[in-house]
Amino acid sequence: MARVKPSSFRALLVALFHLNPDDSGAQSVGRMVVEDVANAARDFGAIWVTPFRGTSKDYLIAGGVLAGGAAVSPFDDNVDRWMVEHEDRGLLDALSPIRRGGDFYSLNKAVPYVGGLYIVGLATKHRGIRDGIFGCAAAYGANTTMRHQVIYRVIGRNRPDTLRDHPEGYVPVGASQGDQYEFHIPARGYGDHSFPGGHVATMTTCATFLSHRFELGLVEPALGVLVAAMGVGRMADRGHWLSDQVVGVAFGYAIGKEVARRQKRRLAREKAGAPSAESADGGAPYIGADANGTRFGWQQPF
Repeated sequence: MARVKPSSFRALLVALFHLNPDDSGAQSVGRMVVEDVANAARDFGAIWVTPFRGTSKDYLIAGGVLAGGAAVSPFDDNVDRWMVEHEDRGLLDALSPIRRGGDFYSLNKAVPYVGGLYIVGLATKHRGIRDGIFGCAAAYGANTTMRHQVIYRVIGRNRPDTLRDHPEGYVPVGASQGDQYEFHIPARGYGDHSFPGGHVATMTTCATFLSHRFELGLVEPALGVLVAAMGVGRMADRGHWLSDQVVGVAFGYAIGKEVARRQKRRLAREKAGAPSAESADGGAPYIGADANGTRFGWQQPF
């Protein structure tokens, strides 16, 4: 059996994933892991503090997104009724693998495959693969924690599938006019976690990060189709209103693009021989290791 040279395998990975290999082949596995975790922690922390460092333009855009969601909201009940009527037909039935109960409904099932790919990235010292995985992880973590720990706790919007209780169990009933405007502050629980759309925000976050961080060619429109399918699938599950999905996509896009921007700036600084500190981004959390052990803290700007 012919043996595959490491250089050939590495070239194959570059061709498959359109990622740039790491130029620093002298790093140890431990050092690479620490570096990856440290960078992801910086990106995660920076996303959390971004709302406090936003410009007037940023807040204007955020306001525009909310206004867009509000403009779409009068159609929410109509869309929900259509979803109930066509739940098991055509496109909605074809989306069953990514809908509630489907094999790809939860991203947790992808963890073993992602872990295996990261091992490949470490074995080949492939910076692109490692950045792709930890960039998605940082963006996903920031997205999820901000939604669950802040937005979902403060702003409660009733999900379409919790509109009514039925004595004989759950029976799908299409929304009535005005049902989409039932809000509670603070939220009362899972049934109030409609705004913004969660699954579509998560999918958009990783898709946006990968598309902005790497040159993916035909994979980019495929990611867009996957985001759209997830958005429609969750409306078919009656987990979110149409306006929730509009805001969720914008929310995920902003986070994914910002993490990609931070990674590209970090790479540019490294190639220029500049310090790896996040000084250009106004400071960020850091984790590091040296002869004195592991260190945690906040990197202040110069």
